This record gives sequence, structure tokens and C-alpha cells, in this order.
Amino acid sequence: MSEERHILVTNDDGIEAPGLWKLAEVMAEFGRVLVVAPATESSGAGTMVTYRRELQVQQVPERLSGVTAYMVDGTPADCVLIGLRQLKQGWISVLAAGINPGANLGADFFLSGTCGAALMGAFRQITSFALSQDLAPAEERVEEPHWETSQAVARVLGRGIDEERIPAGSFLNVNVPARPLSEIEGVAVTRMAPGGYIHLSETGDGVHEALERQLVTDTRHAHPGTDIRAVLDGYVSISPLDTALTHEEHTRELAAVAGALTAQLAEFA
Repeated sequence: MSEERHILVTNDDGIEAPGLWKLAEVMAEFGRVLVVAPATESSGAGTMVTYRRELQVQQVPERLSGVTAYMVDGTPADCVLIGLRQLKQGWISVLAAGINPGANLGADFFLSGTCGAALMGAFRQITSFALSQDLAPAEERVEEPHWETSQAVARVLGRGIDEERIPAGSFLNVNVPARPLSEIEGVAVTRMAPGGYIHLSETGDGVHEALERQLVTDTRHAHPGTDIRAVLDGYVSISPLDTALTHEEHTRELAAVAGALTAQLAEFA
């Protein structure tokens, strides 16, 4: 690029999360990074925004040379909006969300604050990606995720954007297996699984007692070609997404009966 690229980095785990700074470190290789992240953990926030109270925005001490960072006492979506509207020092062309410790696969995408932040960028035609690192089962879990693997993937994405192998305006949900870099099988371009990967289990006795909620993995939707299947097989999953939610076939079918629906509506007048 002839001009320096401006990149917004955010997450849903909060300003203190290691994955945020590991992502910012890599993205700083490709342009000027602005970090805007929640003051506290906001996992599961999706695209929720705050509008019934004032938001507090505070600059944090420099942690990476040349990287300006702020924390916001709001959601990841709040952070993106404030970063794009109030805090940017140049036109943001890339939004990177992550690195999330835990996969965001299939239908789990819609609940993830990491993915919700990337979606806010995609709504504005900004090249955006959410980067998540799967974790090993509890009995096999190491003390730290394989950050080096996700950082390598982030570097590949940065180069792909710079060298235009990744189309401008792309919206990508990227998930990395719980493996060291040397054991990654490759990169797979996938579709989102029709169901989730993380199941919310509830246990408790009696209707009025407290319920304990626990996250457990669910591989029922790991069909060939899906993001879940790719990650389970050791591949980095890249799912290209679109913000257009219209179901074209159902639109045509309903349009064909719009007259009948209108007539039925008239019966209630």
C-alpha cells in the first residue's frame, strides 16, 4: 500500500486479555493499530450495544510501541462503534477481533462478542475477521492456548489482505485447532455448521433453585465441509460470511402468496 493502513483491533475478553495483545502485535506489522476493547470480559455479548447510560472511555498506558489503546466500559460492539466514530486517526480499512480463547463455530457465531465485533465492521464494508483458538478438552488442557498458532494465522490473514489474496470487504470467521503450529494440517475454506459446537448444559434440582450452567462441546453438527469438521480434523477454518440475511427461495415463495395474505389480513379489518 502507498499509504499506511489503519487497523482496529478489539475483543470480547477485555483489555487485559493476552489474546488481544498477541493479535495487536501481529497486526502492527501491517499498519497502524488502534486497540479499543471492553474494560471487562464481555463474552456472549453478540452485537449488543449500550444506549441507556453513558459510556466511559479511558486511554490505557502504552503496551506495544506505536499502538494506541483504549478501554470502554461497554460491549465489543460499543468498542467498534466508538473506535470507528470517535477514536480513529485515519480511515480504518481492517477490523480484527480476537484472539478468542475458545472456538466460535457454527451457530455459536451469533452469540460471540468476538464475532459480533467483526460483524459491526462488516456492516460498514470494512475487511473484518474474527479469530478464535479452540481449546483442548479439560483433561488435556495446557496452561496456555497455542497462541503461536493463532498468531501465525493472523499473520497469514494480514499478508493476504495486503497482497489482495483476501478480497477487500471480506468478512471472515476464522477458527484455529487446539494444536501447535507444527501439527496443523492446513487451511480449509468452510461453511458454518447448522448447529453449535459449544452446548450450554443446565443442571439443578427443583424449579425455583439455582441452575448451574456449564459449557460442553457438541460434535453432532460436524458435517463434511463445515467449520466444526475442519477444526476437529486439524485444519484452520476460514468461513467467508455475508451480512445479507434474506432467504431468497422463501422470499419468492412468500411473494407468490402475498395477495392471499393481504386478503386474509383484510378479514380482520
